[in-house]
Amino acid sequence: MESEELWKKLITDAIVDNKIVYRTCRIYNRQVQTPRDDANNKCCCGRLVRRHSFDGECLSPKTNKNNAEIPNSPQQFKPIHSTIVPVTTYGTLKSTGSIGCKYIRIDHQTHMERIYELLVNDCGGTKPALILSIYGGAKYFTMTEKLEKEIIRGIIDAAATSNAWILTTGINNGVSKVIGEGISHYRLLKANPNKIVCIGLTKWGTINESTRLELKHTTKDYPRRLCNQQISDDDNDTDETIERNHTHCILFDDGELSGYLNDEQRSALVEHAMEDKDDKHKCYGVTIIVEGGRNTIEVLQNDIKTNRPIVFIEDSGRLADVFASLINQTANAKNDQQS
Repeated sequence: MESEELWKKLITDAIVDNKIVYRTCRIYNRQVQTPRDDANNKCCCGRLVRRHSFDGECLSPKTNKNNAEIPNSPQQFKPIHSTIVPVTTYGTLKSTGSIGCKYIRIDHQTHMERIYELLVNDCGGTKPALILSIYGGAKYFTMTEKLEKEIIRGIIDAAATSNAWILTTGINNGVSKVIGEGISHYRLLKANPNKIVCIGLTKWGTINESTRLELKHTTKDYPRRLCNQQISDDDNDTDETIERNHTHCILFDDGELSGYLNDEQRSALVEHAMEDKDDKHKCYGVTIIVEGGRNTIEVLQNDIKTNRPIVFIEDSGRLADVFASLINQTANAKNDQQS
């Protein structure tokens, strides 16, 4: 079976078995329409009031039938404002020179066992022997070209020869962009390249509206009546999009069109893969920090808590340099000084 068809079949089977869903805002629904002079009325989830896709009973007690007034949106989006609905957005996003990035929009509370099973089955049943979490700098990421090439070459070579999965934020900037470009170069330079599994874990609300629309249009059976822009033209949309050289992108959805994913899903995926072991198979997890800032600290906390090894790339900048300096300063100290 072709790779794209296999991905589609795995997801459709999971949908039928009620194993996967996604999440959306239920403050308003598709039936709510706003007056023309109030067309840009916005919900706290980030969507226009008139552009919600939810088809069930909404939380707003009134609609504008018979000129009834539309109630104002709550000030702040909360978990109670979302609901689960069947998965509708999945497929393969192709681009020039890319083998195609397989994607799925899924509930951020989905059991990690189901996501792991989906990924393993798409990899022909081969479980990872190593998971490399490459995290750190994003928008303001800077690194010397020499160091960048050395790091990426090492990571790609390790992944290609050890049946590894690479995990990143999956966004087309910072360290995840550098990893994606490195994988692309590897595929071009090698006559018979080993398949590198590189998985982006990000939030549906993080990517910009044009990318969300493209993913909906790329989904074969996505309802065309719902392929509408859900945010106002006046909104300052982000420039965040998917890094297309990744083999997979899991888009976790909490119902809100903003914000960034915390480290809960990455940590849970690594933990589940490491626990899935027997006499014939074992998986190790290693985190590599390249540059990085305040948001990277949660990654460190989760790995330290579960005793997973962390590698800091010295001279890559910011957070990685701070920790590398601390380690160097205490490496030869006595135990009491290290404490």
